Amino acid sequence: MKYQSVDQLQNMLTKDVFHYAKDSKKAAGRALGTLIEIITFYFLKTWGYAPSVAIERGLAEYGNSKIIHNVEYSLHPITVSKRLTLKGLKAPLTSSKLLKAIEKESPFLKDCESCNQTLLSKDGVLRNSCVIARNKDGVYLCLVHEIKRNSIAVDIVGQGPSPYAMFECKRVGIEEGNKKGPQTIEKAKQGAYVARAVSALQKIRTFSGELHGVLPRRDGSIYTKPYEEMMAEVIASASAELLRDFVLTVGVVSNHGTRLMQIDGWP
Repeated sequence: MKYQSVDQLQNMLTKDVFHYAKDSKKAAGRALGTLIEIITFYFLKTWGYAPSVAIERGLAEYGNSKIIHNVEYSLHPITVSKRLTLKGLKAPLTSSKLLKAIEKESPFLKDCESCNQTLLSKDGVLRNSCVIARNKDGVYLCLVHEIKRNSIAVDIVGQGPSPYAMFECKRVGIEEGNKKGPQTIEKAKQGAYVARAVSALQKIRTFSGELHGVLPRRDGSIYTKPYEEMMAEVIASASAELLRDFVLTVGVVSNHGTRLMQIDGWP
């Protein structure tokens, strides 16, 4: 059955699926939010970003590392990538079991601390972006490439600690009695604050009202120009100085249909 809008789908879920809940509409909205996150992840995987994806990993504020924000997904630079075929393993595939098997094939993770994760459960549940180890340089993921009867081919991927992009997923719908449109302000403020806080690129308005981008440099100087020009320059640049602490924010928002918006700061 097709629905003309996400709001119609939410109303159906409210009446027919989550009718038992204390706040059935909120429960339906949360379910749709989860669906948006799943769709976003598989978009990223389809586009070839799976080795770079971190799920619900805390991102530190720029210049204030004591404050951490969890985001749905972040994309990190790949520091190492190795494909290994491991034999003689049976589910569950825990991080400690995987590290022992990897050590026999290629001992490049010997200085890492094991993480308490399970890549493949006894019931056959496969974890996406499973972090199996970490050290001072970042984290190491184990991604399944192929499972055969007596062996499993996996990709061991090292991710740098600082992301170059982050994804936030928000389900926004119409509140009961609201005739003017979706109630977006609280969710928009949450996303806008995180987007502004984690990236080195900041926004200011000049006296005339023009929006400018401001980017601090390591030598203490400030680089500035009109914001849209600054964004285009940074994204197209290969300069380590411009890209070092820049984080692009991408928001996925569901509102009367699902659309993808590429944004920075949720303007």
